[in-house]
Amino acid sequence: MTDPDTGNVTAVEQEVVLSLFLKAEQVAYRQLPGVDVNKTIYEGYVVDPQVLPAGVVARTPGTLVFAGQPAVECVVLEARLPYGSTGLIGGTLQDTLGDRVRLVADA
Repeated sequence: MTDPDTGNVTAVEQEVVLSLFLKAEQVAYRQLPGVDVNKTIYEGYVVDPQVLPAGVVARTPGTLVFAGQPAVECVVLEARLPYGSTGLIGGTLQDTLGDRVRLVADA
């Protein structure tokens, strides 16, 4: 979207609610000079709707809500992961489970 007064491009924000089937793939600990970084990587499938909206791409911010748990701020690392979505088994998983996604959140 372009601002009519300045001509600057402005981001179009839209709230999207998705149901995901996720597992915590790993907890990454990396020590940096003066900074300790703890991150949790979530990987799984989009189950409702099964296809990610076009606007959900890498670096898209979001909020994860697990049943009965406090909300967790996250960022999309990768969306529509290509591996495991072709061939007989991959195609069946894609049709049944939906797009693959990987998210990162502070631990």
